Amino acid sequence: MTFRDWFSPPRHVLAIFLGVALVSAGALIILVRLLLDQERAVETQRKQERLEQAVERGASAMQDAVSDLRQRFERGDADLPEGVVVISVAAGVIVVRPEVKLQYYPEAPAAASTVSPRLAAAERLAFAGPDKARAIALFETLANDPAEEVRAAALNGLAQIHRKTRNFDAALRDYDRIAQLTNARVDGLPSDLLARVGKAGVFEETQQEANLRHEASALYEDLRRGKWRLVRSEFEFYSELARSWIGAGAPALTTADDVARAEGLASLWREKPWQKPGAGEHSALRLMTAGGVPVLSMWSATPNGFRAAVAGPDFLESLCRKVIPDSWLRCALTDMDGRTIVGEAPRARLSASLMPAITGLPWGLQMSISPDALLHDSSSQRGLLLWVAVVLAAVWGIGAWFILRAIARELRVSRLQSEFVAAVSHEFRSPLSSLGQISEMLATDRLESDDLRRKAYAVLNRECERLRDLVESLLDFGRLEAGRALYHFEPLEVGEFLETLIAEFHERVLPAGYRIEWSRPKRELLVRADRAALSRAVTNLLDNAVKYSPECRSVWVEVERKDGRVEIGVRDRGLGIPVREQLEIFERFVRGTNIRGRQIKGTGIGLAMVNHIIRAHGGEVQLSSEPGQGSRFTVVLPES
Repeated sequence: MTFRDWFSPPRHVLAIFLGVALVSAGALIILVRLLLDQERAVETQRKQERLEQAVERGASAMQDAVSDLRQRFERGDADLPEGVVVISVAAGVIVVRPEVKLQYYPEAPAAASTVSPRLAAAERLAFAGPDKARAIALFETLANDPAEEVRAAALNGLAQIHRKTRNFDAALRDYDRIAQLTNARVDGLPSDLLARVGKAGVFEETQQEANLRHEASALYEDLRRGKWRLVRSEFEFYSELARSWIGAGAPALTTADDVARAEGLASLWREKPWQKPGAGEHSALRLMTAGGVPVLSMWSATPNGFRAAVAGPDFLESLCRKVIPDSWLRCALTDMDGRTIVGEAPRARLSASLMPAITGLPWGLQMSISPDALLHDSSSQRGLLLWVAVVLAAVWGIGAWFILRAIARELRVSRLQSEFVAAVSHEFRSPLSSLGQISEMLATDRLESDDLRRKAYAVLNRECERLRDLVESLLDFGRLEAGRALYHFEPLEVGEFLETLIAEFHERVLPAGYRIEWSRPKRELLVRADRAALSRAVTNLLDNAVKYSPECRSVWVEVERKDGRVEIGVRDRGLGIPVREQLEIFERFVRGTNIRGRQIKGTGIGLAMVNHIIRAHGGEVQLSSEPGQGSRFTVVLPES
């Protein structure tokens, strides 16, 4: 169907449908949009309320956890939450419980008050005088001194002289002996630390890469475990030195909790808050940021020093995890200035927060919804609505398709009916014109001889028969379409039936030069049929074969028995039927497009009538055709 056919009469039907379809589609889209917006607003409000309730519960739970921590600390309980350490300082002695080493300390231990005169003389000879041999002899003697500090310093001097004189094996032996003096300090530094650094320096000078990396890794690990009591500057210096020797593969040396413990102690050491006017025996909980990490601390004064409970970000994060068990929530802690110190600042629009003044804690609490949970919730709800929209759209689309299809069929039927009326009018006009002309000639005595009058009567009789056949065909088709056709089934011998029928039809088309070629079956073939109806069906097939074979004047009729059925085939070598039209050719009013311009008469109901009749007999009509090669219509009837 062309675009122009869509807007042929009745145009108003299509226009109304298109208007209704567009309005309903627009209403569907607006409705889905409103539902999505409303659902999103309700879901947002619901989640905000849940967040506000969760942040209040979280703050209350944190208050309980901190109160429990304070009570345990004040009682001196050994069982403290994970991540909290208690540091006791008395008479310069620092003890950490549970037993973990601090990586660096507020100050180094006091240096030895006495220095051996002979050690000083040996050092002057070693570094200022020209007599290296005498210096070595003095250092060798002092290496056996009863004082461990003197032995360590002497061995360190020997190692330095041996390195200057490039006696590296002797220097390594010296450093090995120094490493055994674990309680001595040389120039304020632990002797075994100097031994490790010295050995690594020898390996670097002698380009022993494997030994250097091994010694540097051991030094790095000792620093990480807090083996020595160093101040922060010493710790950072030797850490960088070890990292430069190891290279890019050096692991992280400090954790956030390591920094928190060391910096928390350093802060209390410097400030000594228990000595301030008005200070009590116990401090309030305090949160600060030191070394880039949050540090939570509280203290209590003792006769010789103080005790402090110190916790880093691991403890604070564990607080968040304990008080907020829901996986769809995210927790963050803020300081007094609103800066996020634990967790991540909320990235979603939905969040709830409580300031420190409200929580009663030294930090504020923020909660937000996990982006994954937010996406999952919104996508699930939105997905349900979208599925509803898809179903509604599918229903609308299917309904529109069926309506359009129905309109298309009606437009097509309307066009076919118009063509049918035109064809029938033409069929009637020809015989009526002949009848009118001859009747006028007879009425006016213009036919003078009896021979001419007899021929005129014959023409009148033939045209009347033609009109009667046409009228009968239309009436029969009307009864078939209405389902009111009556059939009188009886046993019918196919060979005898076709012989009579073909003889009559052959006599009718012989003047036009057409021949019907067939051979009667050798065996008897019986079917149950209505003789008149089956005659009309076969006659229509023969008539079509003759009409649509303008070039070839032969039509073939073939009869055979196959699989318990009788097949009557009518074959021609005429115009043929295109493949795209073969499924529609049995519908009413349909005529092939290849006959246009050929002046071939017809109403378009012949094959539709054939199909009705044969189906009423329990059979079927088969078609095999190729344009330009002809067609074969086969009537298949059950054998009786």
